[in-house]
Amino acid sequence: MYHTMHMEVSSESGNPVIKFTIDGRTSVVGVSDIDQMIRQLAHARAAMQPTHPVEPPEGQYPLQIDPCWRVDRLADFDGAVLSIRHLGVGWIAFALPTVNLMSLVDALTSTPETTSRASHAMLN
Repeated sequence: MYHTMHMEVSSESGNPVIKFTIDGRTSVVGVSDIDQMIRQLAHARAAMQPTHPVEPPEGQYPLQIDPCWRVDRLADFDGAVLSIRHLGVGWIAFALPTVNLMSLVDALTSTPETTSRASHAMLN
């Protein structure tokens, strides 16, 4: 049996919390627990079907302007690790093989066309 979950952003003693209520029972979760929950949910979702679409959604979706990023090189990996900081999720790392790095560089340095979004989209 499924019950509707209600979520409320709040604060307790000056600390930010989220209150989750399911079937009349409320749990209060702080920042570190939220971070752990996000990681666990993302890990669980990655194993679920259907997977997320290969292409980004049409229309509006969350957009973060000028995120922090970092590139690392690993001795045992032919490519680079691109880490991008999402304000809500935190740091997400992507290991990109050299061939995909070249495609990414091409996509980032190409001149955008003024026509539809799909005409200049470059997926690997």
